[in-house]
Amino acid sequence: MDLHPQTITPQTFQHLLSLYPKKVDLLSRRKAAAKIKRKPVGAAAAAAPKTKQKSSWTATGTRSEAEEEFITAKANEFLALDGFRYEGLPGMVATRAEKDGNGYLEKDELVKLMEWKMQHGTFRPALLGMIRSNSEAVVRDATGKAFKALTAHHTSKEGDEEEKKFPSEALDILTKALRGVGVATASLVLSLASTADVPFYSDDVYLWVCMEEVPSPSTSGSGEGEAQAEAEAEAEAEAADRVKRGVYKRLNGELNVKYTMKEYRELWEGVKGLKERLEGKEKGVSGLDVEKVALVVRYYYALLGGGQSVDGDGDGGGGDKKNSEGMKVEEEEETTKREKRKLEDEQPTGEGRRRSKRLDSRRINPA
Repeated sequence: MDLHPQTITPQTFQHLLSLYPKKVDLLSRRKAAAKIKRKPVGAAAAAAPKTKQKSSWTATGTRSEAEEEFITAKANEFLALDGFRYEGLPGMVATRAEKDGNGYLEKDELVKLMEWKMQHGTFRPALLGMIRSNSEAVVRDATGKAFKALTAHHTSKEGDEEEKKFPSEALDILTKALRGVGVATASLVLSLASTADVPFYSDDVYLWVCMEEVPSPSTSGSGEGEAQAEAEAEAEAEAADRVKRGVYKRLNGELNVKYTMKEYRELWEGVKGLKERLEGKEKGVSGLDVEKVALVVRYYYALLGGGQSVDGDGDGGGGDKKNSEGMKVEEEEETTKREKRKLEDEQPTGEGRRRSKRLDSRRINPA
């Protein structure tokens, strides 16, 4: 099956989209099961000494009733948040827009949306705390102004058409007014509006659309002579180039980018091009559809029993920081010292990476 964003067919795209409910359910269960491996649950946890001890599932290969109940409960929480993000919250924003013309978010809705974001990626309690520190009035005012700017920008007939569609003003309103909200999170908020089809800057979408990363079965390394060797060499060269450019995946599979406006514009253009190509034969492809298909593509083989682990995967984005130009960017997930040394050692001779202050940071800039 061709999963590449440049050549995927409308039929394959729609097939992958239909797999989303099943894949997200499997993903939620796998993440819950991974938590059991790290920490026993139920009676076993209460009776266990404080020293590290494997859960019954890890030790015996079978799960206890309490562990199965834990997995089911966590999966249900995950799916409930998914329904809130894709159906419940967009519906509430649309209803409010019918009354005041724009719509807005309440503080508890923004917090819940961030919980969804972290459930799909990496849990960052400091980021959630920053989101909660925003007042009710500020959240309602900022999101209302952002949706208003988005609507005005989308319907305006002045200026260049492509520039007109990119929601830079609405993004700026959110990132400047709300603590804990960077470009990726702001794009998530704007994706709720029905007035414009704004794609969410998720790791899944960036990996698939921008980096054109397509998984393959774990058994696909049997090779076909020179062709296989050439393909592997090209992949290694491309990976080395990405490391030098600072856009690559860490050893744990998480995407390493800065979540800037420039990167989001690249994602915006990539999603736009994909939609235009698919809509030539399949009308009504949305940014939400691309977001869902990107997740299915990323875990297509991993959730069939092979491929990469889904535990700890990021969806990109964290708390507020400022780059050298003062632009607010998403907080980068900390890597271990061992991972950083490995990444630096993999650089070609003479091409060592300049040590980033971002990687050395152990706190979220509260500014």
